[in-house]
Order: sequence, then C-alpha cells, then structure tokens
Amino acid sequence: MTEAAKTARSVGRVVAPAAREPWLAFLLAVLLIAGGCGSNPDVAPGGQPLKSRDEPRAGARPSAKQDAIDENKPAPAAAEPSPFLFTEITATSGIDFVHDSGMTAEKQFPTANGAGVALFDADGDGDLDLYFANGCRLPVGSAPSGPNRYYRNIGGGQFEDATAGSGLGFKGYCHGVIIGDIDNDGDADVFLANFGPDALFLNNGDGTFRDISAAALPARAHNWSSSAAFLDYDNDGDLDLYVTKYGEWVWPRDDRFCGDVEHKIRRYCSPKELKSVRHSLLRNNGDLTFTDVAEQAGLGRADGHGFGVVASDLNADGRIDLYVANDQDPNFTFLNNGDGTFRDATLESGAAFDYRGRTQSGMGVEAEDLDGDGLPELFVTNFQDEYNTLYQNLGEGLFLDATAAWGLGIDSLPWIGWGCAAADFDNDGLPDIFVANGHIDDNASVFGRATGYAEPPLLHLNLGGRFRLANRGSGPYFESNHVGHGVALGDFDNDGDWDLVVSHKDGPPALLRNDSQRRGRWIRLILSGRASNRDAIGARVVVEAGGRSITRQVKGGGSLMSSRDPRLLVGLGKVERVDRVTIRWPSGRISRRGPLELDCDVRVVEDAPSPGTNDARP
Repeated sequence: MTEAAKTARSVGRVVAPAAREPWLAFLLAVLLIAGGCGSNPDVAPGGQPLKSRDEPRAGARPSAKQDAIDENKPAPAAAEPSPFLFTEITATSGIDFVHDSGMTAEKQFPTANGAGVALFDADGDGDLDLYFANGCRLPVGSAPSGPNRYYRNIGGGQFEDATAGSGLGFKGYCHGVIIGDIDNDGDADVFLANFGPDALFLNNGDGTFRDISAAALPARAHNWSSSAAFLDYDNDGDLDLYVTKYGEWVWPRDDRFCGDVEHKIRRYCSPKELKSVRHSLLRNNGDLTFTDVAEQAGLGRADGHGFGVVASDLNADGRIDLYVANDQDPNFTFLNNGDGTFRDATLESGAAFDYRGRTQSGMGVEAEDLDGDGLPELFVTNFQDEYNTLYQNLGEGLFLDATAAWGLGIDSLPWIGWGCAAADFDNDGLPDIFVANGHIDDNASVFGRATGYAEPPLLHLNLGGRFRLANRGSGPYFESNHVGHGVALGDFDNDGDWDLVVSHKDGPPALLRNDSQRRGRWIRLILSGRASNRDAIGARVVVEAGGRSITRQVKGGGSLMSSRDPRLLVGLGKVERVDRVTIRWPSGRISRRGPLELDCDVRVVEDAPSPGTNDARP
C-alpha cells in the first residue's frame, strides 16, 4: 500500500464513527483534498434550472476553470514512453456496424446519450462475441431504423454478422446492453435498457435467443432506462437486476426548446429540465419473471437522473452493494443489510458529491481496488469543466474525493466523459483507467465552445499511488479525437491482456486490440457458482503471488450502458508462480487453489471436492 493510501486509511479509521455526520465527512474531505480541482455550481441561485446542458452554470466564478488548473498539479513525466500499445482492428475485423442516435437539429433529449456495447460469449464456444445497441429517429416507429447488431467471434480477430436468425435483431431505441445468466443454465442472457419498454432475451443454448420481455418484465409507464447491473442482492442463488432510469421524457410534451431562440438554433437541454423518477430493482422470482421491489428494498428515492451503476462489495462485509452515477444529482450509495434490504448511505458515504460538496454530472462508473489495500475505489466520469472523480475507499462504507492526490483531475477537465474501465492493461498488478470522451452537441462551436464534437479518449497509467496520462505512444486511436460513449472491456483475442471496444455515437465502433509488449504475467479465473449464482457475481478473489496480495471482485454492471468480459483476468507483474488463490463466494463459502501456473485459465467451481485441485489449462 502506498504511504498516501496508508495515511488515508488511518485517518478513515480514526474518524469513521464521527464521519457518519455528513458535515464532518465534508470537512474531512476539504481538509485532506485541499488543492484539488474545482467544479461549477449545480444550479443557479434560487434553484433555477439551466436551460441548456453546455452553457456555463449560473453563479460560477469566471475563473473557476483557471483556478482548477492552477490548484491541481499535472501528472509527472507526461512525455515518458507509454507501456501500452493498442491497435485498432475495426476495418479488418468484419464489423460494419454504424450507430444511429436519431439526432437531428431538433436535439430531442434521448438522442444525446448514445448507446453501449457488450462483449460476451453468446454461443458458448469460449470466444467473446459482440453486440451493439442502436437507436432510431424519434418518435420511435416514425422512420425506418436499423436493428441492434450481433457479431459472432470466429477467431483471428475476425467477426461475422450473425444478427439474422439470432433473435437479437431488436428494433427500437436501445441505450444499454446488460449480460447475465438469469436462469443459472450456464449461458448468457441479454437485457436491453431502452427509451421505451425494456427487453429481455433468453439464450436457447445454441447462440440464438428468444424474447421473453412481455411475460418476464413488469410494465412501467414513460420508461427511459440507461444502464443496469446484475446482482444477487437477496443471496438466493439467482440474479436480480438494478435498472437506472434517466428520467421522464414524453414526445411532444417534453420536447422543449433549449439554445439560441433568436436564431432558432437548438442544443441539448440540461437534465434539470427533466423530471427524475425512481429507478428499479427487479427481483428474480426464479420462474423467468421479475418483480420491481425497489420500494420494499429501501431504494425508493427518485432524485437521480441515472446513468451508470456498479454492483460490488464496497465495505468488505461479504454482501454486494450498489453505487449509481447520477447526472447533476447526488450519486447514490446503497449498502446491503443482508436481509433483502439496503441502507441508503448516500449522504454519509462521501461519494455523492465532489470535495466541495457539489453535485457533478455522473455518467460512467467503476469500482476497483486501485491502491492494493483490498477495498474497491469508486471512479465516476463527468461533464466538461468538471473532472472525473476518484473516491478513495476509507473502509466502513466511507469514501474521500482523492482525485487531485491521484493526479486525475487536470487531464479530464476539458472533456465530457462517458464509458470507462479500470483494468490492468499492462499486467503489472496495478489497475489503469480508460475513459471515452465526446461532446453532446455537434454544433457546440456555434455557441462559442472551443472544444469540438469529437474529443480525445484518456488512458491513465497507474504508477502506484498516482496516475499519469499515457495517450502518447499508446497507438493512433489515443492521439486522435472521437465521439465515444459505451465502453466494453474484455480479452476478445484470448491472449491474456485486456482489449477494449468503444461505441461511437453516429459512427462505427473501435475495436482496440492490446498489443502492449511491456507487460507482466497473468492468471485468468473462470468462476462458476453452485450455491451462489452461476455467474459468481459478488465473489471476492485474493491472489497471492510474489509476496503481495491482489484483490479483485466479480462485479455487476460498471462502465456505461455496456457489459464486460465476465472472466477475471488478474495481472501479476514479474512473478514465477501463483502461491494461492482464495475465493469467497457470495454464499459465504471459501475455495482455495494453489500453487498455480501462470499465463493460463483456471476454472473453479464452487464446492469443488478437492481444494488443492489445479484446474489450469494453458
């Protein structure tokens, strides 16, 4: 653990009981993080909402951005060689998908948010397939639209369009693609978060799917879902689903004019122009039907324009919790009580606001142990002139905005962050961070914005206690601009490192193959629950190798509107072997393996008869 992490954890332990008072938690944040980035106020004095998403917020000091630049020291040695190298293979991969947001000069609000992508093994052959969400002109059905597209991985960096006959050719307005095994039969099922009724597709076991939405999902008026996360919140062995709701928008009632009225030039409205609604917690009834139990489970608050959500054990009590990124509203923290209910810890958590106590425009979200202390940090992407926020985990469900201390603030200030990934791209044992960026308005220059529509992605190298921007030298994709939204993480060529797939609004995606040469050894764990859910979401894994312990979790959700490789790839640095792997399953049972060979897959089934069995295969 770094000295900074030790100090933060020490302070966290001392003040934890008192820090449950929100004012004290805020004071602690200010004292510890003084010198970090600033952000503009959320609303104008008197609570009046802003009319447009991108115009300066009322009450902001003109020098707010310059103050942030002055206060936050840039990451060191930005010109150092990058250890990363990504090759974009889209043009030769067979992927010919082009996203359609339905955006027009009318700037209808749902067309602003783009769509996601999923990397998952749809046909059970061991290779990750691709599924892209697509939009359409609004209102839905008013014009011909292309379907969501499914591509089968045929190896060698090649994919073939298998949409026809797959059952996944959904037509509508789709934002998010969320993957999970809802019936514990060993194959991946698909949930679609839509503007309009959500959809659920059951895997037939042969790479084809059938639509069970009408019978399985509860109806909901004015539905607008962004993302979702599978989790077994009641620990009954099957997967439930938390669905974020962006708000209520009904055409033409809510199609308001925002922008330059005199010249009749529209831009996207602020989220404050939309009514927020309660999100959903869908309990799996065990018979391929779901019931919305958000109110009964203590998740009834309706003050969040929901974007990304991640399900992870945040306080190391063995129960899976929820963290939700909200757009210009407090980010939610829900801690699992272990009895089928959650405790709303939003205000006391320290992860609802920035260090000044102000809301940000939460979009993408990740939970990962970035400092090696066994507890997951929270990372949230935000809007232009804000900063992407890293909340350091202090233990006991408490977090601290440590963005400036980790060197992550200054590089993200000019951009609008969407999907993200916290992953060890060079396998040195330290998770790095990737963020997709892109503006919402393609006519931003008309309103005097210096930044364009396309924006550079961000690739941050974890130096152990601090990050530095590593775009330069990481490949042409990272030295050019894009309109990135969804991000899916996974090893699509099965060579033992994390690749990336980025969905671009109104354009083709990017398949980024990780060709980094300066990388460490690795081990990949493929977990199958028995008493626990089959996907093992909620499992906590500790890998002991080379004198250190690396903790990872099997999480639900994360990023934004997208789904990642469910396999747990753990980078280990320069070691000779894995001494031991300890798995705490969601059921509470413990499995141990070791010693294990490196650079191979290890399949572990809960309740395997011989704890010493080595199930590795090269």
